[in-house]
This record gives sequence, structure tokens and C-alpha cells, in this order.
Amino acid sequence: MGSLGRAMFYRPERQRVRELLSRDSRPKLLINGSEFPIFDLSMNGLSFLTPNGAGEWSLGKTIDLELLLHNEPIYHGTAHVARIEPGPRGARIGVGLMTGFLDLPEIRRRDDQKLLEEQLDNGATDQLAKVPAAFREKVSEFLHFYQYYRRALDFHERRFRAEGATDQDLLEFAQRAFEALCGPYYQLDREATAVARKYITDRETLVAAKEYTETVLAPLMLDIPFANRAYLKPLGYPGDYQVMRYYYNKSFEGDSVFAKVLHRIGIEHPLANGVCTRKDFIRELIGREHDRVLSERGDACEFRVAILGCGPAREVSEYVAERRNWPGTAIFTLIDQEEEALGVAFRACKREIGRFDSPAQLDLLNLSFVQMISEGVPLHDPESQDYVYCTGLFDYIKTRRAQGLICALYDLVAPGGLMSLGNAIGPPECWWTAEFLGDWTMIYRTRKEVEELGATLPDTAVREVVAEPGNAYFFLNVRKPKAG
Repeated sequence: MGSLGRAMFYRPERQRVRELLSRDSRPKLLINGSEFPIFDLSMNGLSFLTPNGAGEWSLGKTIDLELLLHNEPIYHGTAHVARIEPGPRGARIGVGLMTGFLDLPEIRRRDDQKLLEEQLDNGATDQLAKVPAAFREKVSEFLHFYQYYRRALDFHERRFRAEGATDQDLLEFAQRAFEALCGPYYQLDREATAVARKYITDRETLVAAKEYTETVLAPLMLDIPFANRAYLKPLGYPGDYQVMRYYYNKSFEGDSVFAKVLHRIGIEHPLANGVCTRKDFIRELIGREHDRVLSERGDACEFRVAILGCGPAREVSEYVAERRNWPGTAIFTLIDQEEEALGVAFRACKREIGRFDSPAQLDLLNLSFVQMISEGVPLHDPESQDYVYCTGLFDYIKTRRAQGLICALYDLVAPGGLMSLGNAIGPPECWWTAEFLGDWTMIYRTRKEVEELGATLPDTAVREVVAEPGNAYFFLNVRKPKAG
């Protein structure tokens, strides 16, 4: 039975569509003739998203399934519903194939082959034709900026080294260059943002413009630590915990003076500065909520805080280091999809707790963002948290799905407690570098759009939208009424 038992529990690897296929593949899934967005694929099945919930789906239901790639059919057969995962908004439906199978390597090969045919047939000329001339002009200005200052700074670095310059001398040179170049760079970013906003009005133009920018500029940026991490995305997304640490440390990093200067320019970008000011904003709110709980419940109370998408949780370690001691116990629950991020946050917070023997406890929860969005947050009992906050997740989630997650988070807030949810302010003045050079796409929201995120909360919830001091991020602050 041993080998048979293993076979029964074997589950073919699943792959996200966006990771398996190219941008130009245009995958299309038809279920009983109606189109649904594909979530992932495996050898013997797939899953798709349905915005209308799980009502029309039942386990075992037989369906007709057709999958197209580059507008050409690659599979047609029957399948049965094997899994239903309801979420706050919509559902993810997993199906098992009843006929044939999906040969993922062959599907990828066909996608690559089709892409090659399109590239050879149409080539760079066709791509250029899709990119507005004004946009290409701004890319050319960025290219000149990088190449001009790389050449200049490399020349003077060699000269200074030949003259016996110390590391400190070179650091001072980098500081001088940073102060001279950051203003012109940010101005160029603002101008490019205005051009992109004016001329890029559809998805086809957007994709062409991003591919053009990545072709021309991205290879020149890979020796710059911040740009390398944000562009290559080793953890699968741009704003990971290491990028946050770059923002917080504000140091010159890189193997050359040029790399150091451009790294520093990247981490002093207005949005990057906003990450630092929002951290300080949240740290102050932790203190206020802690004081509120102590005044309401006395010195022996527990103060519970849940942090969704915690990253390095620098605000928590700084809060412990700043306050050091307090009556009762503070319990911080750190939630993130990356074990590495949780490890970094745990070590930093634990270090400060140990230094001052602070009465604090750390709980860790490794939960993917997909799970957070589709299933909510399985955290303790309802109304168990005095303060719930999330600084950097909602600017990646569309409004309807965000509203569902927000309602689930609100259920965790204790009576009288607070929930704070951050979102990048839109429209941003400097957006081009992140979107086109870093392939870092976010949903920038206006004050009204951030207010709309809380539209499905109970009428009794007290809501306000405030900008953090750096004026780069809005926060939707929601107070749950006290019991009785």
C-alpha cells in the first residue's frame, strides 16, 4: 500500500499564468462558452476566478472547458469542479480535467515559439511604432542622463583613487554628486510622468512602452542595488522587505560611486521617502492606541496589535526601542507572505525587546497575499485586536476585493479599537521610474477612492482619510464603536 499511498497524495505542480506565459500570450479560458480569468494551471487541471461568488458552482459539476493561447486553441475537453474557495469577493474555482492533460512545458514552448515568430516578423520597428514619440524622447533623455553621469563619475572615481583617495573621500564625493544630481533626476521623472499620462491611454501602448523602456534602460541599472532588487524581484514582487530596508537605511550602496549615487537617488524618491514617513506615522499611532488601552483597561491589560504585510516591521522595533517599558503586555502579531521577511522582522523586534526587557510578545503568521485576499486572516477570535494596520498591500488590490478584505480585518478589531490601511496617493507626481523602469505597478488612489475602500463597512464604523506627513500615502483610519 506504501507506493499506492504516495500516488494517491501526489498533486501536480501548479503554476501561476503570469509566471508561466508571456505578456503577449493573451490566454483565454472558456467555461461552457463564457470567459473567465485563469489563476493557475497544472498538468491535470486549472483554477479560475469568478467575481459572482460560488453560487452557480458545485463540487463534481461537469463543465465544457476550452483554453486558447495567442487566439489559438490548445485544449478542449470536459472537466469537473474539484475545489471551491470562496473569498470576501468572488471565488476561486479549481477544476480537474476528465479528458487529456495540460502539457505545461509544451504550452510554454508554443508560447515562446509564437513570441519568436512575432518578434522576427515584426521586430523592433513594430514595437517602436507603438510607442509615442514624446515618450521615446523622454527615454532618450534618461539614457543620456545615465550614460553621461556614469562616464563622468567613473572617470573621477578612477582619478581620485589614483591620487590615493580613501573610502571616506569617495563617500564625500558620492554625497556631493548625489546633491547635484537628485534634483535634475526627479525633475526628469516628473516630466516623463506627465508625458506618459498624456500619451499612454490604452493597454497595448502601455505594454509597448514598458517593453521599450526595459529594453533600452533596464540593462544599465543592474549594478545599482535598489534598482536591481526592484526590477528583478527575487521574491516575485517589487516592494519586498529588502527594498524597505534600503529605504529605511538611506545609505550609499554599490560597487562604484555611480552605483552608490543612483542607489541613493532611488531610495530618496518621493514615494520611497513616503515609506519612511508612513512608518513614523504608524509608530505614533501604535503609541496613542497603547495609551488608550492602558487608560481604559488598566495596567494589567494586554495590548494586541496585528500587522498585515509586515515586511521588516521597523515601526515595531523602533517603538519598543523608544518606549522600552510599559505596564501589562503588548502582543504584536506579524503577518507576511515571506518567511524571510518574518525572520528579519522577528530578529529586529526581538533584539530590542531583549535589550530593554520590554513586556512584549511576538506572534508570527506566514500567510500568502492570495490567501489574505481570498480567505481573510485566520487570526485568533473576532474582535481580538486593539489595533490592526496594513501599510503596503491595498495599493495592489482592486477595490471590490480590497473591500472584502477590509471587512474581514474590521471583524478582528476590538470594540473601541482602530484599523489603519495605507494606499499610495494618486495621481502621483513622480510615477514614471517605478512604473516603466522598475515594472512596479501600483494602484494610486485619490482621497475619494480611498474613502470608497471603506464603503462596505458597517454604518457605525467611524471613518476618516488622512495623509501621512510625507504626503505620499493616504490612510483610511476606521474606529470601531465601543461596546454598549
